[in-house]
Amino acid sequence: MQVDIIRPDEIDTDVEVAWRGFQASDPDLRSPFFTPEFCRIVGAVRADTRVAVLHEGGDIACIFAYQHQRFGRLAPLAGQISDYHGFLARPETTIDMGLILRAAGAQAYDYNHAPKSQQSFAAQAFRETTSPLVDLSHGFQSWFDAKNAETRAVRDLGRKARKLARENGELRLVANDLSEDAWAQFLDWKRESLAAQGASFILDVPWARDIARMVRETDTPGLGGMTSSLYAGDTLVAVHFGMRTDKTLHWWFPAYSNEHRNVSPGLVQIVEVLRHLDAAGMTELDFGRGDQRYKLDLMNGARRLVEGSLERPISPLGAPRRIRKSLQSMLARLPGPAVPEFTRRAGDRILGAGRIS
Repeated sequence: MQVDIIRPDEIDTDVEVAWRGFQASDPDLRSPFFTPEFCRIVGAVRADTRVAVLHEGGDIACIFAYQHQRFGRLAPLAGQISDYHGFLARPETTIDMGLILRAAGAQAYDYNHAPKSQQSFAAQAFRETTSPLVDLSHGFQSWFDAKNAETRAVRDLGRKARKLARENGELRLVANDLSEDAWAQFLDWKRESLAAQGASFILDVPWARDIARMVRETDTPGLGGMTSSLYAGDTLVAVHFGMRTDKTLHWWFPAYSNEHRNVSPGLVQIVEVLRHLDAAGMTELDFGRGDQRYKLDLMNGARRLVEGSLERPISPLGAPRRIRKSLQSMLARLPGPAVPEFTRRAGDRILGAGRIS
């Protein structure tokens, strides 16, 4: 295979046609994170964004976007705010990451949200997770009826929605709210929530803030920002900032009013967003990786993801990653998740895995 390394602004028609063809051929690539539009946005903000284009027999066989970091380390496209990354290729295609590492002059690539269906990543993973989703291909009512029969959580949401409306006014969803007031409130709620957990907000980091701004301002068939606001009367009670393709919404940054938390405005909003997606002809809401209770209660499907690294074995960056994977595999046999999770987080910090600076 021949590997060409290009910048996002060098993506030409042939590459874009192949890119969209790969996305259309594989349900695991339907996320907005895999679109050429998102890659171009990241490239406009980050000068270290690159795209590897692999040719075989004159045809494009694979496309791979990434961030080139110091000392020969590659990170996922958009780093800490990436909920999906991997190869764009035909299903079941096995890609030799060594070819890309050599072409990029790099030693290692760390991943934490790669589809398990991509064997190159699955074979070198030390952890498996899932990204819960709601499949709306049979319509909102079909999903709602099934969940209403399956779990009390959805039945309770109906009661809470009525209480919220009774006490504050009729519920109203603005599917893509571009008002600055709603955005400012979203930021305040999110910062407040994270501060209570002792965490900072990633969108306060300049490069992440700029990517979010460009996504928010984008509205094309292939990619669009979607800042959804739920109002009860004139009162804003929940805001979610995500991005969509023509068929999929990715649930990215939710926030809600603490004053109204007893009636779960964030969960009420999800149901209203699902109703909107169905009416708009969209077929999926992807919650992103995690096992939070609300995701498990509302999901009716999931994508399997893997975490690990691909590296050149005999290299300064490759050796510690191979040791790490062996250690994580051994710790995974221990009862309980506490020790493996602590070691995983420590390894991420030490190696800078998945992060961009």
